[in-house]
Amino acid sequence: MNRAIFKAGLLGAVALGLAMPAMAQRDPAYEAARENGSIGEKPDGYLGIVSGGDAQLQKLVSDINLKRKQVYTERASAEGSTVEQFAFTAGCNTIARTKPGEKYQAPDGSWKTRDSSPPVRDARCP
Repeated sequence: MNRAIFKAGLLGAVALGLAMPAMAQRDPAYEAARENGSIGEKPDGYLGIVSGGDAQLQKLVSDINLKRKQVYTERASAEGSTVEQFAFTAGCNTIARTKPGEKYQAPDGSWKTRDSSPPVRDARCP
């Protein structure tokens, strides 16, 4: 991965990370799903369903992921990186900001519940 592109993606993802919680807080269903562990953050920058999930939860996650991809696409284009690079950096940052009790996906694909220690993140994360 080109270091300059990664750095640009990192800066944009940090800015995005500041905006994403504000967008999500508007949806009580999102907050409830995070709190009860139904959904979690993935290393690729998108939300995932931890287990089960009815049609309503699947629609919620799909809608949020579509919005994230749109933002990632716009920011990546503006910064000269790929959508995947930008999304990965955003995923690193979002997982780092999870709070104790929230779910996230570790690099090995397993779902973890955040405790007081730092989350297990991909070694390529800044």
